[in-house]
Amino acid sequence: MVYSSFTFLFLFLPVTLAGFFLLGRRDEHWAASWLLLASLAFYVSWNPAYLPILAISILGNYLAYRAILRAPEARKTIWLILAVAGNLLLLGYFKYGNFFIQTVNDLGGAAIHPLDVLLPIGISFFSFTQIAFLFDARHGKAQDVSLWRYALFASYFPYIVAGPVLNHKDMLPQFANRRNYTVTANNLAVGLTLFAFGLAKKVLIADNLVPVVDAAFAGENPQLLAAWVGMLAYSFQLYFDFSGYSDMAIGVSRMLGFQIPFNFDSPYKSANVSEFWTRWHISLSRFLRNYLYIPLGGNRHGQFKRYRNLMLTMLLGGLWHGSNWTFVIWGGLHGLYLCIQHGWQAIRGKAPGTPRRGVVAVNRILTFVAVLVAWTFFRAPDIHSAMDVLMGLAGLNGLAAAAELGPWELSMVGVSAFIAFLMPNTNQIFLYFENRFPDAQAAFSLLRLQWRPSLRWALVTGVILVIGILNMERTADFIYAQF
Repeated sequence: MVYSSFTFLFLFLPVTLAGFFLLGRRDEHWAASWLLLASLAFYVSWNPAYLPILAISILGNYLAYRAILRAPEARKTIWLILAVAGNLLLLGYFKYGNFFIQTVNDLGGAAIHPLDVLLPIGISFFSFTQIAFLFDARHGKAQDVSLWRYALFASYFPYIVAGPVLNHKDMLPQFANRRNYTVTANNLAVGLTLFAFGLAKKVLIADNLVPVVDAAFAGENPQLLAAWVGMLAYSFQLYFDFSGYSDMAIGVSRMLGFQIPFNFDSPYKSANVSEFWTRWHISLSRFLRNYLYIPLGGNRHGQFKRYRNLMLTMLLGGLWHGSNWTFVIWGGLHGLYLCIQHGWQAIRGKAPGTPRRGVVAVNRILTFVAVLVAWTFFRAPDIHSAMDVLMGLAGLNGLAAAAELGPWELSMVGVSAFIAFLMPNTNQIFLYFENRFPDAQAAFSLLRLQWRPSLRWALVTGVILVIGILNMERTADFIYAQF
């Protein structure tokens, strides 16, 4: 059961909302318990075999959290290390066990049989969410919480399949606030509108780019135009697929009265790779910064260790995405980009004044091309396939046109580029009106659109939602659900 399914939209969501708000009028504890049951039911709908794994993870982490709170200061770190190791072992067994076995077989000529395991959906997200909670508990930054409220936080269905990565400081105070268990017209309107636009991103844009992407990776040695069109299509498919999912998750949560953090902010408009990572998968970027890069030492111990920490953080961030060397290379490329950027800035020094528009435009193009090159490894099934596409991008496989691509496919790439580079994002349209982001740097856009609870926006939302629903029958799986 995914967001872009009839079962979710016409059965699960209405029943969940109705039960939540009816119980919320009587007692917030009953409403929260209903939401916990709904979250577990949503998770079970993917595969009932996943539930014991999620339950063991939640219970084990909660017991570790209580042990950290009770332990004397000298032993708190020991409990944290044991708990984090437990999470990583669980994650490693299900997600990386066969990757390790395959690597040993390839390097040592062994013939170890692969593990017969089924990757639990969302294991990376609920593992990282709980690791962050334990880390903050060790440092006295986590509030006291009961088991059932912690279980709701760890299994909350809007995030569990593909994020955003939640932080307890954002969610637990909301779950404890009685006012969030009362239905409001504003929450329903904002949430439904966000959901509608996220659904449109997914089924009208991302899914229509799939044939173009598949054509670039279907055969060997794609030529210049096919490689470039295919990689442009994949860059936009990934963005609209994942940002569409995030918008739907934020919208569903908002209908319930809870605000989860936005996860994208026009990343392809970034002028450097550092800015890209403040705009792409924002919740994961914050996790990697706060719970990996800074604990490694950050930039506090000289330039060499700063570059080392950047590389380690991005390599591990790449490995988090999947058990394949292509993801490690993708993370390593971004680590290299960041090191080059910071090294250049250190040599050049801080330039006075505001950069000229032409310089900013060139920086944005260079940043996007660098990101696109790295996406090649993210998408390719193996290193050989990625190198074939890179050679195609460089024109080394020939310069012939991509005859198999028709005007519809090419126009979809053009429309996607226009929206990604020149139009306002959903945060600017639907969330900035609430002044939730007073310090945020709004991304460039040709138009200024701002949502209001009005009849005009209701009609726009209704039309987009209907068109999205009519196209749900041929929807593809969410890309990030596999991570």
